[in-house]
Amino acid sequence: MTSLRLGLVGAGAQAADVIVPALMSTPGTSLAAIGSADGSARELAETWGVEGVQAEVDEFLGVGEFDAAVVASTPADSEAALATAQRLGLPVYLAGPPASGAGALREYKRANADRDTPLTSAVGLHLRYAATTRAALERVAAHGRVVHVAMDCHVDGPRTGLWGRELLDTFLLSSGLHPLAVMADVLGWPEVGALTSGEVTQTRRDDCFVTADFTTRTARGSLRMSNTRNRLDFAATITCQDGTSVTWNLDEVVTYRPGTAEEARFVPGAVATGWAGHAAALAEFRDAVNGKTESRATVEQLVVVMEWIERLRAS
Repeated sequence: MTSLRLGLVGAGAQAADVIVPALMSTPGTSLAAIGSADGSARELAETWGVEGVQAEVDEFLGVGEFDAAVVASTPADSEAALATAQRLGLPVYLAGPPASGAGALREYKRANADRDTPLTSAVGLHLRYAATTRAALERVAAHGRVVHVAMDCHVDGPRTGLWGRELLDTFLLSSGLHPLAVMADVLGWPEVGALTSGEVTQTRRDDCFVTADFTTRTARGSLRMSNTRNRLDFAATITCQDGTSVTWNLDEVVTYRPGTAEEARFVPGAVATGWAGHAAALAEFRDAVNGKTESRATVEQLVVVMEWIERLRAS
């Protein structure tokens, strides 16, 4: 099988600590070059023995001989990569925040719909691809439609604003995006109106708290998020139409069926979050580009998540 040649935009901490190791661990892909507007790409590229290029996003992707682009940089770079990918006909994987707002994603969706053959895209929603999340959603699928979702996700940051944005906005784009995407997936990627209420609060100590409630024609959901823990702390419970409930965190999945005394437990061999979660998402992106499967976290799907973030900003 010919290896998928990838051009990586970005050489910051996320690229160095998470994305490059994920790329290097994913069979069937090869990192051809790393590009950034400053000299950091050359330093990171030298560490891994690949080419480093100092260039803006459009120039880097335009001159490189890549089969697909991976972006692990700022929201502005992600937006530039989306526009360039459409111009060049290049599949794109967004590891960082996909944009600063829904507008760039809507434009990509419109342009992709006008193409005879739509471009493959994916967003690296590592929480959605964590081993226990994937196992939980497989178990939910066997028990009919979802009627209720309760989800909590608490992280250790950010504690300061990034990319020239306020802290609350940074929190929503960098940390809130991931549980919101899990919620969207569980609810069947509904319309923006499914977010029926939300509240966003920042204290004087730079603690961020977000509550969001969702309603679709057949299900309800609630999500609580904050940046007040010293590590990623995620837990969710889904109740299905037949009364079965599936509860999971990053360590195990527990399935309870009405009328039974025992709970079925699943504990993965290794918790696939962080770079391992991105590796699972990248493997799916690789297969989608090669026509073997469909991407389950496309830019088009993420439009609703970014629209939810915009509504939460205004709440």
